[in-house]
Amino acid sequence: MNISEKLDFLMNITNTRNSALGKALSFDPSYISRIRSGSRGIPKSQPFSRPVAAYFSRNIKDRYQLETLSKMIRGDEYVPIDEDELEKLIYNWLQDDLSKDERGGSMSGLIDDITQMLESYDKARPDMFDAPASFGASAESDERVIPVGVFYGNQGKRDSVKRFLSSLLMQKRPFLLYLYSDEDMSWLYENPVFAREWTGLLVSLIKSGSHIQIIHTIGREFTEMMEAIRKWLPLYAMGAIEPYYCPKMRDKIYRRSLFIAKGYSALISTSVGDKTEGMVNFLVRNTEAVSALEAEYQNYLGMCRPLMKMYVSKDRERFTDILLGENAVAGKFFLSSPAPSLWTMPKDIAAAIAKRAKSIDVINVSKALNENMIRVLEGGGEITEMIALPDKDKLMANGAPLPLADMYGSADYRYTGDEYLRHLKHAAELSEKYEGYRIIAVNQIPSSIIMMTHLDSDTIIAGASAPTTVFHISHQQFSYAFYEYLERIEKDSPHHNDKALSSYLE
Repeated sequence: MNISEKLDFLMNITNTRNSALGKALSFDPSYISRIRSGSRGIPKSQPFSRPVAAYFSRNIKDRYQLETLSKMIRGDEYVPIDEDELEKLIYNWLQDDLSKDERGGSMSGLIDDITQMLESYDKARPDMFDAPASFGASAESDERVIPVGVFYGNQGKRDSVKRFLSSLLMQKRPFLLYLYSDEDMSWLYENPVFAREWTGLLVSLIKSGSHIQIIHTIGREFTEMMEAIRKWLPLYAMGAIEPYYCPKMRDKIYRRSLFIAKGYSALISTSVGDKTEGMVNFLVRNTEAVSALEAEYQNYLGMCRPLMKMYVSKDRERFTDILLGENAVAGKFFLSSPAPSLWTMPKDIAAAIAKRAKSIDVINVSKALNENMIRVLEGGGEITEMIALPDKDKLMANGAPLPLADMYGSADYRYTGDEYLRHLKHAAELSEKYEGYRIIAVNQIPSSIIMMTHLDSDTIIAGASAPTTVFHISHQQFSYAFYEYLERIEKDSPHHNDKALSSYLE
């Protein structure tokens, strides 16, 4: 069953009208009707499965309804009596239908956001995120701050977060912040004005030299994970965040938030399920208590792994080590770039580029990557390169920058137009020589972004031009999402894309 059929089933056994469900979910009844009939997909811009599950868990009460639903979902007559358990059962059933198309849509949105961020890297340190000066003025001075402040519910959490972050800004010094929360995040996103203020406060702290370690909650459905990462992108761009994740699943019953400024203050809260309204939030300034909370955070961090790491040109040696470590001989690589990769660069072109830039590093890196490529292909692996071809007239007139140039040794590495075409032709010839290697022209991927991903390894995302910012993603599900995204593009690319490459080379 697809999601439209499942929705229709739920509405039929409860005799729910389109107007009733639409009112409960804040959707137009005609939209519900189109989703139900299959003529419209579920919305990607706002939650759907979760509120649908919540609605029907409240309205499925009769034994007949419960047994019918349980037989449909589980194949037996057992039904959870608890409303929360019933909601979870319905939600997971609906999410089973989350198709590759829907995941692809989330992936496309994330890639668009990453592209915009990388294209405007300098603007991502922006004054547009600055916290209003009134925040600092409204925060209590040290003399008036009590050891523990108590705040209640979502509004209380917003007030306490403002006070927590504003008091740090008043100190006019950098802090190390430890952040973790698996609580419901409605306190942040139900108020867009506050969400912007919150971002502004964090950006102001980062600009003053503060650093953030954050443990992301990713034991959730795919689209929620994508949205969480997207919301942090403006802050990732500033290069002062270390993101982690815990591979061990929590039960999601008792939930916890820890916002800690090392050695200074902390904001903590606990809730049950998604029920945060009226729950207590503690703003702590007692030094011993803060130290104990730091130990709690570190104990949890010890169970976590890096979600992704960021590299810039000063980290190029570590980045090169990562590239040269991608030498798996099984499985498949996807590479996406506005130029053929360094893996296939002919020696004479590498030498010419190095000579003009007065830096030989590109020669050594290209040689090592070429050896890796041969090892992959001869070992039965596969490599597909997807090239977002530049305008040919502009290419011949101006040449083209070498993608990742500053990460290879010099921001001055550039192709001439002729060198670019010769490299592309050489790569096309290699595709004839090696069965496992393919190079195709694509227009679905922005030319300003580079992606490298392997079926069983990590993913690298980077801006195509200097100064380069690189994301190294090690989380398996997150990394695989990029692999699947490129795999879909390859499958959707007809053979005329290969002809487009041949035509470009003429």
